[in-house]
Amino acid sequence: MMTTVSWVRPDQLGDYTARSLGAGGQGKVYAVPSPPGRFQGQYLAYKEYLPGIAYDADVLHDMVVLRDLLSPSDRALLDNRLTWPSAMVYTGRPPERLPPSQNAGMRVVGFLMPRVAPAYELHSPNLSEVKLQALEFLLNDDGYAARIGLHVDDGQRLALLLDLARTLDRLHRNGVTVGDLSPKNILFTLIGTPKCLLIDCDSMRCRGRDVMSQVETTGWEVPEPAKATAASDSWKFALVAARVFNRDHDSTDLTPLRAVSTELANLASRGQTRDPARRPAMGEWLTALDLARHRMGRRPSAAPVGNPYQPPPPDPEPHPDPVPFQAPQRPPATSGTAGGGPAKAFVALLLVIGGLWAAVQYGPDLVNSLTSGSGAATDSPSVRSAPDTGGTYPPPENTADAEPEPEYLAEAPGASVDYSQASDAPQAPEVAAMFAHFYGAINTKDYDKALGYYDPGTATVDLDSAASRDKWKEVMATTQESDIALTAVRDSGDFTLATVSFRSHQDPGYGPAGHENSTCTDWTVTYQLTGTDGYRIFKAPKEGVSHSPC
Repeated sequence: MMTTVSWVRPDQLGDYTARSLGAGGQGKVYAVPSPPGRFQGQYLAYKEYLPGIAYDADVLHDMVVLRDLLSPSDRALLDNRLTWPSAMVYTGRPPERLPPSQNAGMRVVGFLMPRVAPAYELHSPNLSEVKLQALEFLLNDDGYAARIGLHVDDGQRLALLLDLARTLDRLHRNGVTVGDLSPKNILFTLIGTPKCLLIDCDSMRCRGRDVMSQVETTGWEVPEPAKATAASDSWKFALVAARVFNRDHDSTDLTPLRAVSTELANLASRGQTRDPARRPAMGEWLTALDLARHRMGRRPSAAPVGNPYQPPPPDPEPHPDPVPFQAPQRPPATSGTAGGGPAKAFVALLLVIGGLWAAVQYGPDLVNSLTSGSGAATDSPSVRSAPDTGGTYPPPENTADAEPEPEYLAEAPGASVDYSQASDAPQAPEVAAMFAHFYGAINTKDYDKALGYYDPGTATVDLDSAASRDKWKEVMATTQESDIALTAVRDSGDFTLATVSFRSHQDPGYGPAGHENSTCTDWTVTYQLTGTDGYRIFKAPKEGVSHSPC
């Protein structure tokens, strides 16, 4: 894929030195009054590295190129959530080749990036100056928040955590880890949909390489030697989740988070294990946060939305939406083959579309569809779980015995799906109907009909292979599904994501991996759906699957 790297000189930026935005240990940041070339009209900042600071300009170049190598859906999500390097700023002779280190007489001195938009600024008469609205403001008691006019209820806190988890998940899938993930580097806005913005992006690790040596914020250090890994980001996200709800800068108490969602508290507890391999991937957080937010969103909030002290900015400069970050399309993430126990005579089918993990062994013709494949990217740049009901939000009494509202029930021979929890999603009735027919076909043992609800491109089962179809049917032959509920539906890039909870009964030997002899299992599964001839099931990534014995 051909990519283009923009190079600019400091003297092409206008009188930026008169527009300082701040300084740190690595460099100074300025507003750019006159963006050059294709950046004209954009709302940019220039980070100029301090003399004597060691940095790798070749890695910075790779970060600039990264945006062009992202999928369209990843690019759309990340464009407005990162102040990512968009152009190289140099002095000396114009660059003639790549990487930057191959140009004698030329020196990279910094980079252009999107300037933080006013929506991420905190204006309060009780603060001495306008501040960046960083997540650290939420790590204080509600009395302090009220004094500065920052009212953020628990529903908004969940929404911010969900947005941050989604950003981290996309970064990890594209080979980027944050490293110094702390509330000082996470800005947020409550205007429109709550969103987080990550700053200091040149401190992130891009495809295993660093622009500068990794540092950690005091109080947010990981216990292991390895820094800036997906596991270290998981540790720090768990701390963020705990501290945002206990409203404290240092505490690791999970009680306030548990009052919101037991599942979230359990994920945060796993995230704080000293064994990096046992920490949850960000994908596990997405489903739990989505469910918790949906449950809380069904209750009215008394807290006002947004910051009442935030007036329109008086700066006459244009304030468009954050500029897309410019910078290697990431190939799909490395595929993994999940192993299974030595049961029956086939390789472990980790996830069948009915939501079961069959701990039996299958042959190699059944493709593992739980993770996507990977490849090395090259470029030729030119120089230029079941719903939680505990805590402070208990359901009405006798919820377990209450029948769902009739208008929120999709029925088919053999199964019904309650979609009352997802009723605000316009896709919910059609998605619920598809699952009712799918699970109903399994329960009535009409397996060919059930297989018809796969997308033709699925890799969970080879629909064109009689042997693969027969193996799937054999695994499903003892399965019965009940208590089926569609709890969340949302669009995400090329897929519609649908979260379903249900209970499965199966014969011994056909339970989920690690619990092969379990005959009753409660599941929460987030499926990827396509719009092929109505909604069809593509796969259920393993990070979106959780289960427990009945």
